[in-house]
Amino acid sequence: MTDNDTPHETEESITANRRTMLKGTGAAIVGTAGLAASSGSATAVSSYEIEVLEVGDSVFGIGPTPSIPVGDEVFIFAHGWFGDTTVASQAADVATSMEDVGYEADEYVAIQWDATTINFPAAESETEDVGEELAEMLEEFYDDGGGNVRLVGHSLGGRVVLETVTHIDDSYEVETVAPIGAAADGDMVCGGGLSPGEWYDGIANNADEVRNYHSENDSTVGSAYGGFFGAALGTDGAGCPGETADNYTDVDVTDSVGSHLGYLGDAAVGADLAEAAGVDVDDGGWW
Repeated sequence: MTDNDTPHETEESITANRRTMLKGTGAAIVGTAGLAASSGSATAVSSYEIEVLEVGDSVFGIGPTPSIPVGDEVFIFAHGWFGDTTVASQAADVATSMEDVGYEADEYVAIQWDATTINFPAAESETEDVGEELAEMLEEFYDDGGGNVRLVGHSLGGRVVLETVTHIDDSYEVETVAPIGAAADGDMVCGGGLSPGEWYDGIANNADEVRNYHSENDSTVGSAYGGFFGAALGTDGAGCPGETADNYTDVDVTDSVGSHLGYLGDAAVGADLAEAAGVDVDDGGWW
């Protein structure tokens, strides 16, 4: 390290740099998101009836909190930045990759929230409110007799699902929580030390299993998170200086996922998610 290096750069400076990078990549993300949705939607959307639930209005008192349809096995997908207009096709792509190895849900749900904005920090901040509302929806779902939930979130949607298990009451436990290409710093899921990551307790107490899917080819997240000595959750995994919860697993899909949008419909991701849901992937059916 030279005298010109700045290892003591402030968190505010790192955050500002992160935002600048993301603004620069925003147009590319939006353009490729549309292509990804259209390329997979012809098969996936016709295969599923995805129920889209708009979440976020009730945070500001504009509308009621929607209800998750009750079923014994429910798949729920939360989109990322600029993903609100294509959330149904994105959800269907992920669900299709799971169905290909034998998964089947009673209900398929897509969580739509207001993520179409060039103000990335605002969208990032909104994920906490969306996660809090989704936690209330899941509490109602379980109270009404709902069964297993597979909660999947892409990019900023990864933050949504981790905020959800952070805000849900400790008397509830979500069966599967799966951030894919999560737009977050890896140490946010870490424990140990005097200052554990803000999602550590929620993961440890309110989820049966958390599987974090990351790819070293995810340069979109990798350029924006992690800092000089840290890890980007969607690129590197947790990279914890301390420890992760016993129910947390980093799933490296670098060999299969070549880009930030490559998780959506990826066979390796779908097979692992189905296995987490109890599917005997080798046999192509339920355990």
